[in-house]
Amino acid sequence: MKPAGDEVPDARQLADLLDAEGVLVYAIDGQDLSIVDMHPTHPSAAALKLQVGFGVTGLVARTRKAVLLEADSPRNALHRQLLGLAPHQTVARMCLPLPGVDGRVIGVLAVHRSPRRPFGDADLAAAESVVSLLGLHVHAEQLFRAASRHRTERDQLIKQAVQAQEAERRRLAFDLHDGVTTALASMSFHLSAADLTVSQLAASDESDLPTRVKELYRARDEISNARALADMAYNQTRAAITGLHSLVLDDLGLVAAIESLVQTARRDDGPEIRLVVDPEAGVDTIPDHAAASLYRIAQEALANAVKHADAEQITLSLRRVGDSMVLGCTDDGLGFDVAETRTSRAGDADGSQHFGLSSVAERCAVIEASLRVESVPGRGTTVLVELPL
Repeated sequence: MKPAGDEVPDARQLADLLDAEGVLVYAIDGQDLSIVDMHPTHPSAAALKLQVGFGVTGLVARTRKAVLLEADSPRNALHRQLLGLAPHQTVARMCLPLPGVDGRVIGVLAVHRSPRRPFGDADLAAAESVVSLLGLHVHAEQLFRAASRHRTERDQLIKQAVQAQEAERRRLAFDLHDGVTTALASMSFHLSAADLTVSQLAASDESDLPTRVKELYRARDEISNARALADMAYNQTRAAITGLHSLVLDDLGLVAAIESLVQTARRDDGPEIRLVVDPEAGVDTIPDHAAASLYRIAQEALANAVKHADAEQITLSLRRVGDSMVLGCTDDGLGFDVAETRTSRAGDADGSQHFGLSSVAERCAVIEASLRVESVPGRGTTVLVELPL
């Protein structure tokens, strides 16, 4: 049955049009050819992947030249199965490149039938009359799927960004409520007590000097407490602002910003924390948005190690490996079983969900960096982030 007008024929209609026993329509996906339509249908069609440039179909995709074969015997076992071939059986084949919107080859039309009826010039002419329309259709389907995939990825990134924003707002609200707000409330209490003391002092008997001196000391203590609380609120506010954005990163760069993180995280009763930077790494060549993400990743990885690892030593590192920048965070702490974590957390192939590293994985995805988590119980953990430059 011939399709009407400019209707795009499907594989079954192509088989009728070209007097073929079977039709396979391939689309190029990276370096592979995948079946997008087939007649007769087969449940394993989606599993067949033919490499561009290899085999008859792959060479047609690479050379852009049609091929007629009187007796072909494909080596790929699944391919033979889809063609319905018994061992040592041959088949007549005709393969043509499918041109896309911009003229480049985006797929291959492959038809076959018994070798007793090989394809000829008339069959080739009939096939050439439909490949342009078929190629445009296959290309349009590819573009539609790509647009849908990009839209899904965009929506996922927006969702992650909103979630990260809300998490940051919750963290800031928590810090302000439990830190600055509490300090300001206490400061107000002490200032009120000092005000009451001074008021009582002003109304007291001027001749009772010991009592007046005692009240003055009391007022001084209240004011001193209020001042200490004001200093604490100031420091907590600065810490909250730094948590939102690093001014050091803007002014002095990534290395200085991470050094500031290390200095802030050090405690007398905590682990030894050090930063190792390869002087030849070329950190200054990292784009600003990627540097900001690496800073946040270092901040979260360091915080996780300090909080969870129970380590004696933590090392942050920045080094150049080939065309990539590698950020590492290594500790000698408790460690964990990565394989067990993968099993217990579906979809978490790199163990990134362990100890709150999911946000690190999300930041890596945004800048197209790879994340690897290596850990052994009792022997510490290493988090490696590789950013292609």
